Amino acid sequence: MSEPAHTPPKTPTLASTVGWLAHAIGAEHYPNGDRAALRRWAPGQPLPLAFYRLWLRQMEGDLPAEAATQAWMLLAWSLATLGAEAHAPGRPWGQALAESGFAEGRLERLLSAPADVRPDLFMAAVRFLAAKGERFDLTEAAQFLLTSDEDKREAVHRRIAQAFYRHLPKND
Repeated sequence: MSEPAHTPPKTPTLASTVGWLAHAIGAEHYPNGDRAALRRWAPGQPLPLAFYRLWLRQMEGDLPAEAATQAWMLLAWSLATLGAEAHAPGRPWGQALAESGFAEGRLERLLSAPADVRPDLFMAAVRFLAAKGERFDLTEAAQFLLTSDEDKREAVHRRIAQAFYRHLPKND
C-alpha cells in the first residue's frame, strides 16, 4: 500500500525527495511569499529562510548536506520558477529541451560547463523551459546538479543528450 501524497517518504530516494519537493512547493497552501523568495534567489546569495522553512517543515527532515545545499536550492528555485505542475516523472529533461527548441550550442555549453558556471547555465535552461510552459522529470535535473563523480556525471550527460537528440525535430 502506498503512502498518502502529503506524507514525506520514510526511506527517501532521489526521485521521492524531488517528488515531495514538487508536491510541497506546488501545493495550494504553500505560501506565495515563500515561493517568491525561492524564485528571487540567485547563486552567490545567502539562502532564503523560505528554503530552510521548506526543508525543515515541509520535508520534515534534516537539511541536506552542506556540499549539496546549493544543488537542492537550485531544484527548489526550479520548482518555484516552473510552476505547480512542473515535475513530470518519466518525461526526460533532454526531451523537454529538444521539443521546446533549446539550441544545441546551449545544451553543449550546459553539459560541458565547469562547476562554477553550471548553476547559471542551469537556471537559464530552466527559465527557457518556463517561458515555453514545458514540464519534465526534475529527478534528472537533480542528478545533473548533485552528481560530483566524473564518470557518473558523464552518464547523466549521456542520458540528457540521448533524449535531446531522440526528440529533436528532424530538418527536412
